[in-house]
Amino acid sequence: MKHALSLWSLFTVSFTSVAQKPTQPDTAIRKVLDEVVITGYNTATRKQYTGAVSTVGAEQINHVPIASFDQMLQGRVPGLYVASGSGQPGAAARVLIRGQATKGGLVSPLHVVDGIAVESGVFMTMNPADFASVSVLKDANATALYGSRGANGVILITTKRGKAGDVQLSFHTQHGVSMPTRARFNMMNTAERLQFEEEVGLENGRNIGAGWRFSPLNPANANLSASEKARYAGILDSLRHINTEWDDIFLRRSAPFHEYELSASGGSDAIRFYSSANYYTQQGIALRSGIERYSFRTNLDVKAKRFTAAINMAVGYSKNDLIENENYASVTNTFAAVYYALPYEQPYVNGQLVHSGNKARFGGVYDTREGSDALERLQNTTYRVNQIKGALTTNLRYHFSDNLYASTNLGIDYRDNADTRTIAPGSYSGSLPAVPGRQGSHREESARYYQFTATSGLTYAKTFRQRHDLTVAGFYEFNRMKSSVYNFTGYGITPGLAGTVSGITQGSALNGFIPVVGGGKTGAALVSWVGLARYVYDDKYTLNVTFRRDGSSTVPKKNRWHNFYSIGAGYDIKKEAFLQPLTWLNTLRLRSSFGTSASPFSGNFAYSAGYGGTRYDGMPAIAPVSVGNKDYDWEYTKMLNVGLDILLLNDRIRLIADWYNKRTEGVFVDEQLSQTSGFSTRTINAGVIRNRGIELDLSGDIIRNKELTLTAGFNFAYNKNKVLSLGDANEFTQGASIIRVGLPVNSHYIQKWGGVDPQTGKSRYYDQKGNLTDVYDPVTMSVAEFGTWDPPYTGGFFTRATWKRFSADVFFSFAQQFYRYNSEEYYVLNSNQNALSNQSRKWLDRWRKPGDITDQPAFSEPRTFTSRDVQDASYVRLRNVQIAYNIPSALVEKSRIFRGATIYVQGQNLYTFTSWTGFDPEDNNGTAFFEYPAARTITAGARVQF
Repeated sequence: MKHALSLWSLFTVSFTSVAQKPTQPDTAIRKVLDEVVITGYNTATRKQYTGAVSTVGAEQINHVPIASFDQMLQGRVPGLYVASGSGQPGAAARVLIRGQATKGGLVSPLHVVDGIAVESGVFMTMNPADFASVSVLKDANATALYGSRGANGVILITTKRGKAGDVQLSFHTQHGVSMPTRARFNMMNTAERLQFEEEVGLENGRNIGAGWRFSPLNPANANLSASEKARYAGILDSLRHINTEWDDIFLRRSAPFHEYELSASGGSDAIRFYSSANYYTQQGIALRSGIERYSFRTNLDVKAKRFTAAINMAVGYSKNDLIENENYASVTNTFAAVYYALPYEQPYVNGQLVHSGNKARFGGVYDTREGSDALERLQNTTYRVNQIKGALTTNLRYHFSDNLYASTNLGIDYRDNADTRTIAPGSYSGSLPAVPGRQGSHREESARYYQFTATSGLTYAKTFRQRHDLTVAGFYEFNRMKSSVYNFTGYGITPGLAGTVSGITQGSALNGFIPVVGGGKTGAALVSWVGLARYVYDDKYTLNVTFRRDGSSTVPKKNRWHNFYSIGAGYDIKKEAFLQPLTWLNTLRLRSSFGTSASPFSGNFAYSAGYGGTRYDGMPAIAPVSVGNKDYDWEYTKMLNVGLDILLLNDRIRLIADWYNKRTEGVFVDEQLSQTSGFSTRTINAGVIRNRGIELDLSGDIIRNKELTLTAGFNFAYNKNKVLSLGDANEFTQGASIIRVGLPVNSHYIQKWGGVDPQTGKSRYYDQKGNLTDVYDPVTMSVAEFGTWDPPYTGGFFTRATWKRFSADVFFSFAQQFYRYNSEEYYVLNSNQNALSNQSRKWLDRWRKPGDITDQPAFSEPRTFTSRDVQDASYVRLRNVQIAYNIPSALVEKSRIFRGATIYVQGQNLYTFTSWTGFDPEDNNGTAFFEYPAARTITAGARVQF
């Protein structure tokens, strides 16, 4: 049956990318456009499909040294923006498809693995080496099939399957190291810091450290005895000989990375299998951070006369050690401590760590010990997340005839997290006032997630009179989700039982060890009817129609059921007779689609009035905690897409171009309420946000012969985001951001910096009329002219060369014209909050006397948060480089064991071109706050087939 649906690809897609090593270079690009299966609930060749879909092939994501697969997609797909919020191994990224279309709802796309929806943002236990392809559904022709879950786009993952034939074994291993990339902070060394402290004392009379405290210029030291003055001079002299490199203490210069994988596949026409086992371990560049993962998968395909079945089983276990308080400007955050710590602070004296709790033993010389305190906390605390994640799917199909079959797809996605955090008893950190009882603590949290999906339906496909190709299908789908969380924190830890629940002392009003407990449960259900039809006439004209009706428990009854639809049309212009003489034009195909979908909710009961526990007059009580909204509804999206597919010069050049207009209505906004109601706001559906843009994917074979192939290409996306309406309001401020009609979502909103007054050394600011003033008033004088932290321009470019048995791949990604607050620089140039901490060398160029021309105000001028801290975060990143060599088969076959072997070296995140001065320009939010930066990773590996 020419165009019949295959059970294995229900909800899935498969794709061969030109960035992979082409097995047949002269047909690789042709396969991309004409022979690739690319859709969701059904399958279709590219020329039968009218929507916008991009796919990343296996060789681009298999064995990249990153634990969470979503980060591997950065720059691979036009219109897909992936931003890593943390470099901690296993951390998930923020993923946007065609811009943000909500103010307070979810932005993550729906993820589907082998036909089963899986939890977004939880990927560290999944093995990307099991993926055959990852396809991104972007337009309504595809996403309308997913109805109330499709507005943010859909990412479909197809896992590997066995092929009929002899059993084939494959072993892969790679090893390497991760290294920190250097932030552009220019911090003071010991000599500069001591001089700076002395100068600040002379200028302002402030004691910010030993350089002034023991200075002979300090008036407080004028009347000291000669011996005391000599002792002070000796202290300063000894400090000048200390220049501690704190990044060498807190960061690993070469964090080891190891991966091993064994897979097997094979079988007969009746039974085929694919199985794999993977071990992955990666230490983070920060001490104590890292991940260790074990993953297993078995995919089994069974085929009888009329019946076929596919069973997919995957389970993984990971141990993830994390640093504390990332995104927090405190010494409990490793990456803040690296820069806060004073260079003349020596962490160890006579082999003993010197922290604030014991510094008096050494004379109490230093005013602050942020570096040693952070190191002490790192040594006496733990933060670990153990995760078990499993998935089981069963695909069944029964053929009634050659043209009609029934199918059922059942699946479970399960995740269990066990988090443990401890502070050791007897430690300085465990004895601080923040720890009740001052004898350490032990915290455990258990979080479980479960999602069940069942889809059943009928499919009819037939070709009439060799010109009319018709496919019709209908499905019933049920989805059920449950999650729960429970946590407790106990105190008064018995030293011999630290790290265990049994070490917790029973709390009472007398001993101060009262434990803290918390938790909750939630759930949701979705029932859907899905229908689709595809008609192709004479292999030239295509019509795709989809329909879905959703009923969800996350919406009040009056809005619970809603219909979603899409219609798409395709026209193969090249088949017209007047274009046949143009031999240089191989394909010219026009396609368009329009449809509707909706965004999932961030909560399952946001529409409902809620109540919570409290106390009244010393007695337990229940009080309202949320106001509810009986008119609460989905955020509905309508999208128009127009695309063009072109092949030129004997299929050597490929161009796929798309234009889209995506309008989201009913966007959540906050309605102001009377204070007499007990609530200040409630969420209503009133806003409108538009995303409009273009996407280009261009690639081709520059050189193509038997010995040498050189392929290059790039993808580019431009998205213009605009708020069209906010109901009865015109704007909402959110800290230093604003949601305003006419501007993009996530626009910066802050008082404009006007430089330094050369006569007074004071900071100057612009008011809303453009006049300079030295009055800092962000409430009434802030303006929104500093861009947004969602980049309008994104993409990537690559080149691949193969010569004889060698191959080389180079891949860049980029994001342009977006801006972020650099709070990291704000805190290392801060006289009023962080003067006792180490500071940037920029202070050495500060204003000191009238007439000084500088952009650094006087030290006495308070630090304010202004547009001075908004920086261009645009970047171009050398994401991956790989060089591989296929060992000659004659050498391999002599062993009579191996069928083939490949060795390679690769580098990940090698270099970033940017003007950003902080750790990492790439992030999942608008403010840099000492986040864990992405590491540079170098590995060498080998793949062997048996």
